[in-house]
Amino acid sequence: MWLNRLFIDTPVNFEKRCKNRIALGGLIAALGGITLLLLLVAERIPVLFMEPGWSKLIPGFYTGLGSGFLAAGMITVIKNIRYLKNPELKKKREIFETDERNRMLGLRSWAYAGYSMFLFLYIGVIVSGFVSLTAMKVLLAVAAVYGILLLIFRRLLQRCM
Repeated sequence: MWLNRLFIDTPVNFEKRCKNRIALGGLIAALGGITLLLLLVAERIPVLFMEPGWSKLIPGFYTGLGSGFLAAGMITVIKNIRYLKNPELKKKREIFETDERNRMLGLRSWAYAGYSMFLFLYIGVIVSGFVSLTAMKVLLAVAAVYGILLLIFRRLLQRCM
């Protein structure tokens, strides 16, 4: 199962990982480009945005979002192509990424970040109830989806291990 690749005791195929990152980076860059193209179309058809003050905030937001995705995707692709073309650099990076200590640190970082995010969502739900009912509902929905995902992955991992 694909979840088994996350654990420390499973071997890592670094070349396959780099190829997957290249594909994912290309997808991210394409999404960034699509975002920028949609912004150009939307600026010509202002009816597409329902928010009254869209012309001040939205173009800058989508420009930054699209440019960021485009740049991040291209950097990911270029970096991983360099790893695959340069055997010395590839070996050095493979050792770094497959080191058990680094993999354990990565897994723990994800776990701590996940628990912290759940705590911040909970605090946000409590505080937002005093500010905006809509914000509270959105944060509750996000917290519910997050909790459900935690339960789903727990069940999947119990079956894998």
